[in-house]
Amino acid sequence: MKKWPKISVIIPVYNEESYVPDLIRSIKQQTYKNYEVIAADSSTDSTPKILRKFGVKVIKIPKTNVSAARNAGIKKAKGEIIALIDADYILQKGLFESVVKYLDNPKNKKVVCIEPRPKLSLKDLKKRDIIKFKFLNELIYLYKRISFFTWVPAAYGCDFCRLDAVKRSGLFNEEIDVAEDKEFFSRLRRQGKFKMIKDHVRMSYRRHSKEGAIKTGLIYFFASVSALFTKKFRFKFKSIRRKNKGKN
Repeated sequence: MKKWPKISVIIPVYNEESYVPDLIRSIKQQTYKNYEVIAADSSTDSTPKILRKFGVKVIKIPKTNVSAARNAGIKKAKGEIIALIDADYILQKGLFESVVKYLDNPKNKKVVCIEPRPKLSLKDLKKRDIIKFKFLNELIYLYKRISFFTWVPAAYGCDFCRLDAVKRSGLFNEEIDVAEDKEFFSRLRRQGKFKMIKDHVRMSYRRHSKEGAIKTGLIYFFASVSALFTKKFRFKFKSIRRKNKGKN
């Protein structure tokens, strides 16, 4: 490649001491090394201490919502590629390298955002629920793939965006607590195409497992409709955490 663009990883964190170590380890194992990690943190537990131990840049912010956290991280970012990653994801080892190669390819110059294939993390699931959530994950995968051809892409959790396109589309709307990504990515979609690559990430279904997939899905549905049409939505989720802390 003619250039080696920097990836700025933005992670919003609030009391994620049981999850974020797995994410950071998966970032440290990446074959592509030109990246920075910025955590926008409002935690009251040991999360910031863990992050600093891993060498992550921590921005302390008031506890508001994930939109404000992501905006704070984006404003500090120095990379040409913005990676918006939730704290409970685990990345495939060669993901960053695949992202850079894809966006560097002249054939993909109109692509402004790419997302790896979502796969199931089993850590927060009961054994009896594994088959059900594997099926749900496949439905979500198909829904995402189809939506990327529309003007309302179902992108969330782990997305890599061109910084110049983010600047043109504007930052996250801080009036939206839930489905903020839906509103943001609908604006980013006007700047170019969305694509899904073969590399995968493991995503947690902790909320779906704890509170029920139907209830959680309905909340996200109504939040999405509100976010898209009124540009406002206020709703505070109950925090879902593991009872036992992850190994740090």
